[in-house]
Amino acid sequence: MFCIALWPGSVRPATCGVLTTSISFHRLLTPLLTPITSLSPSWQYVSYGCACISTIVATAYDTLGESGLQHSLNEPECVGLFTNADLLPVVAKVIKDTPSIRIVVYDGQPPEDILSKLVGSREDLTVISLDALRESGRSEPPETAESRTPSSDDVACIMYTSGTTGPPKGVVIRHSNLIASVGAVISLVGHHLKPDDCYLAFLPLAHILEYVVELCFLFVGMCSGYGRVKTLTDQSVRNCQGDIKAFRPTVMVGVPAVWELIRKGIVAKVNSSGTLRKSMFNGAMSIKKANVPVLKGVVDSVVFAKIKEGTGGRLRLALSGGAALSRETQEFLNHALVTIVQGAPA
Repeated sequence: MFCIALWPGSVRPATCGVLTTSISFHRLLTPLLTPITSLSPSWQYVSYGCACISTIVATAYDTLGESGLQHSLNEPECVGLFTNADLLPVVAKVIKDTPSIRIVVYDGQPPEDILSKLVGSREDLTVISLDALRESGRSEPPETAESRTPSSDDVACIMYTSGTTGPPKGVVIRHSNLIASVGAVISLVGHHLKPDDCYLAFLPLAHILEYVVELCFLFVGMCSGYGRVKTLTDQSVRNCQGDIKAFRPTVMVGVPAVWELIRKGIVAKVNSSGTLRKSMFNGAMSIKKANVPVLKGVVDSVVFAKIKEGTGGRLRLALSGGAALSRETQEFLNHALVTIVQGAPA
């Protein structure tokens, strides 16, 4: 699990080396850059760096195969690609068929043979690590980046789909669209969000929901932790805590499938706990639904406390988006776990 504090005052210095070096490559990244990597702070650093200098980002899911990746790079004629070390083997296989790519930036430590293969695949290809990119960018004057500040009408990103229903499809999103989205979220639920909150991110950043959510929480000044779907819960890991319990978030965001999965997990655990505990749980749910004074606080402390411990014990707000969440699931989790605020279906 990755964890990083994304405060408004600390993100700009972290991205400075990325965005200024982008310019030092003779404007190599002016047209388009595609990040294809798993959820991580580095993805955001590169994304924010590109946004600061009017470089369009075209997203690509890290689950894309060779054909899907090739399509996502060739259709918008991407000039740059950012990825992590484990995905470089896939990049090495498609790089000869993506002639517009002139620079590959990678994060992590790739095997030397893969790196050599990639470097030797084309004479006009520059391959550089993210650390080296940051280092070389420190010599660039801040004015260079400021001269390329985007306008609201400039394209910020081309958000590609996951490719599960055919070739990935791209949606063009302008800076004004992102600003409007952040403004709408802050206007509607901003009073629920605090700078001392902690948010656990686990949805792919190539998804518009996660992308906008993290922009909103960055605006608030919230600390964000980066987890993975496969390591979220204690049941999905060995000899350690799951990401949720280890990070102890106060805010979470998910799509309906995630909340349905959590609900089913709670129900399965209750059903296997024996007749007495099952009866206690059902009785506690009835009390919460009826909003019985005093007793609802008692059942929260006695019955539901153990369920809440599974998320670290601090979770106070959850947001659901991307599609409609069933009323049954929303009410169940509102009573047993945490208040869920549902957005409009995408």
